[in-house]
Parts: sequence; C-alpha cells; structure tokens
Amino acid sequence: MERYIFHMMFAIKADVVLTPYKMLREAYVLIEKDRIVGVSKDKPEGLREIHRYDDCILAPGLVDIHTHGGFGIDLTYSATKEIVDFSRRLLATGVTSYMPSTVTASNDVIESAVRNIREASEFHCGSRILGVHLEGPYLNPVRSGAQPREYIRKPSLEEFEGFYRASGKLLKRITVAPEIDNGIDFIRAVVERFGVKVSIGHSDATYEQALNAIKAGANIVTHLFNGMRGYHHREPGVIGAALTTDVYAEIIVDFIHLHPATVAFTVKCKGPSRTILVSDATPGAGLSDGIYTLGPNKVIIKNGVARTEEGVLAGSTLILINAVRNAVKMGLPLNNAFRMATSTPCEAIGIKDVGRVARGCIADLLILDKRLEIMKVYFNGEICEGE
Repeated sequence: MERYIFHMMFAIKADVVLTPYKMLREAYVLIEKDRIVGVSKDKPEGLREIHRYDDCILAPGLVDIHTHGGFGIDLTYSATKEIVDFSRRLLATGVTSYMPSTVTASNDVIESAVRNIREASEFHCGSRILGVHLEGPYLNPVRSGAQPREYIRKPSLEEFEGFYRASGKLLKRITVAPEIDNGIDFIRAVVERFGVKVSIGHSDATYEQALNAIKAGANIVTHLFNGMRGYHHREPGVIGAALTTDVYAEIIVDFIHLHPATVAFTVKCKGPSRTILVSDATPGAGLSDGIYTLGPNKVIIKNGVARTEEGVLAGSTLILINAVRNAVKMGLPLNNAFRMATSTPCEAIGIKDVGRVARGCIADLLILDKRLEIMKVYFNGEICEGE
C-alpha cells in the first residue's frame, strides 16, 4: 500500500469491500476528511484509528435517482422544511444521495417544487440532493399511469427553461414521451442547450420513435416495462429499443412492478453497467398500509402495494436497500446488485465521484451484516449518529 501522511485520516476494515468492479476480502478503505484516499488489502502503516467491522460488508452508499417521497412526504407538494426532513430520514435507510422526482402538475406547482428542492439542497442536511428529476409533464396520456392526466401537455421549451431557472440549474433530468408533438426536437434542445439528461417514459412510442429519441440524446428509460406499450414481436416499442441499445434502464425490483424472471431477463440483456435499481417511492413508503396522496391523487396502500382508486399502480412503497436485497435473493451477485444501486445510476446522470468505493470519491459508505441489514452509515466520511 502507498505511504500517506496521516493527518485527519482513518481506515475502515471490513470482511468484504465492494469496489466498482470486484469484491475484496479483508480489505481497508482509507479516508481523509470527506474523501476516500485509498483501498487496499494491506494494513496502512502507522495509522492509529481503524474502524473494524468483522463479518461485515462495506458498500457504497445507495443512490436513488427516482423517488417521489416517503414517510408521508410528497416531494412535489412539500415545503422546503419537509424536504429537508425527508432527506434526513432517507439517509438512515442507506440512501446517501438521491434525485427528488416531481409528478406531472401545473406550471405553478412544478416551479414551486423545484424551487423548494433547490432551497432544501442548500441546507446540506441528510441525504445529498444530486439534482431534480421532472417526471412529466410532457407525457403521453395513453400511458399516464398514476400521473394526473389533466396536467399532461405538449412540450414547451419556454416552460422548461422557466423550471430550469427556478431550480437554480439543479434540474438535471426530465422524463418525456418522445412520440408526442415536437417531442424529438424538444429532447434534442434540452440535451444540447441545457445539458439535462432525458429519459423515455410514460410513452406509447414505437421502436423507431424510441430509437429517434435515443439518437436525439435520450439516455435513460424510466421504469422499464411500466408506463409504456407492451413488447410485441413485430413492434417491440420502447422496451425493444431499451434492450437492444446502450441506454440505461430503470427497474423497480419490488416483485410487484416486475416478475423476477423479467428482472433476470433485463439484467441479462443490459448487464449491471446499464441497469439501474430505483424505488419510484411514493409518500406512503416507509409507513404502514393506509390512504395517502401522490400529487392530487388518492393512493391506497394495501399489503404494501400502492394503487390509485381506479386500481392503477401508483409508484411503490420500496426502500432502495430492499430492492438490493430482492436482487440478491433472486440470485444476482452481491457486487452487481449494489452496482445497479450506486455507480450505475451515477454514471447515467454524469456524476463521477459518488456511488463508488474508489480513490478520490466521496466517502459515503454503508456497513452491512451478511443479511444486508444496515449497521452503520458513513456520510462525507463521518459516522451518522442518531438518524
């Protein structure tokens, strides 16, 4: 191992350390301030402070790039203080970075939401806000799902620019149905003019329309298989485009939105470097069964399944670590399951120093037992106490 000047440094030793591409046994992670400065199987010489976790796994902090809320908080309709509270509570679940997602709503509501999220991000409390994800309002009403149809509209670059300004440039991603009027031109403009990532979702696009969106700059598919036309052998649609190109694909691994065989099939086609685990969590996530809201819609949670009054799936009640556990339970390798919930989502949205146990990255780390129960959370190189 390289020699270091040990100033404000410490090391963490764990039985298993999950780096981006492999698992290390009996390894050390060296931390200085908020950064990882080394990963090695060799014990650092001369270092006094070593946090030892025998029979435990050290993994990167989880990254959820698609969540609408939880713990009774709706990120579209909540004030800044409530979003800060959500960030604090989310951190205790092992999600150290996330992308608040808004639902389709009026111009005033979305503008207020992105402004509140921006203000919440400035508090630097709890899980780190990586950017805002607009899920809508430029969707296809035929595939609206639980998105309020009354607010779905045609793409407007002028309106989008207003959202972008209100967010203080924190708006980093938008989900669009590319087949709607002016959809492809809108995608191209958003990518080229603003550098915002575009996802294909809530879409009835054909395979060719989806390919055109990808050529225009779309690089993610929002909750693959859900909110889009089904796969057909003569018209594979968005699903076919997602599985046969190098775009990233979100999947919700709660075994409600997708059958385990569908999850296995997707990962086999895409690999862990292009498959993203997301929660798509709604305000009832982390709470017991009951009646909640998602935007203006009533959501009924029964046996952990969230549906509208009409019986349509309305996001999930998933906590992201449970998606990782489910992936491992169905036979996916541990390092791949974590990769899909850490470094892969970061790569999809263009962030390089989060979601990895690697030199130079932010020291957001989880200590888990062999059942994948979270024992400790390190955030910015410090142990989170009392979360």
